[in-house]
Amino acid sequence: MTEPAFLDFDLPPAAEVSPLDVEPIEPLEADRIEVQTFDPIKRARQLADELPRYWQGTLRVAGSSERMPADLELDRLVPLEAMVDVFGQLTIAGQTVPVQGNLNAATEQLNLLLLGDDLPADLEPGGNFLGLQMFNISMWVGPRLTSRAALLRLAPVAQYQEPPVRGLW
Repeated sequence: MTEPAFLDFDLPPAAEVSPLDVEPIEPLEADRIEVQTFDPIKRARQLADELPRYWQGTLRVAGSSERMPADLELDRLVPLEAMVDVFGQLTIAGQTVPVQGNLNAATEQLNLLLLGDDLPADLEPGGNFLGLQMFNISMWVGPRLTSRAALLRLAPVAQYQEPPVRGLW
C-alpha cells in the first residue's frame, strides 16, 4: 500500500484590515426595526370560533363545462397550535361524503381530504382538495398523475338569525 500524497499548503495572505478595526456603517436605529405582531396560534383560535359553518358553490371537472352544485357543512373546527383541524360533510351533486382537513392559520392554505371510497363526480379515493385561499377556490389533486382535475369554488352562506323575542310588558 502506498502512502497518500500530501500537497504543500500555503497560508492565505493576512487581511489588510482587521474585522475588529471596522466601524459600523450606521448605528442601530430603533425606528427601523420591524416586529411581526401576527400570532398564528391566536389566529387559529379566532378562525375556529368565527369561520362560517356553511359554504355553497360549484364543482367543475376538467374537460367538462358542467358545473355541479357543492355544499360544505363544517361540523367541528379544532385549533391545534397554528393549524385548525376541519371536520364536516361535503355534498356534491346530491352525494354527501365526510371530509377532514387542515387549515393553516398563518397562510390560510387548506388541505381537505374526502373520506370514503364512493366519491361524487368521478373523484378518486386518495386525492384531496388543496386551497390557497381557504375554502374559496380549491383544486382537486388526484392520487395519480392521470387523474382528472377539478375546481371547487365555495363562498360562505350568511346565516339567518331570528331577532330575539321581546316581551310586550
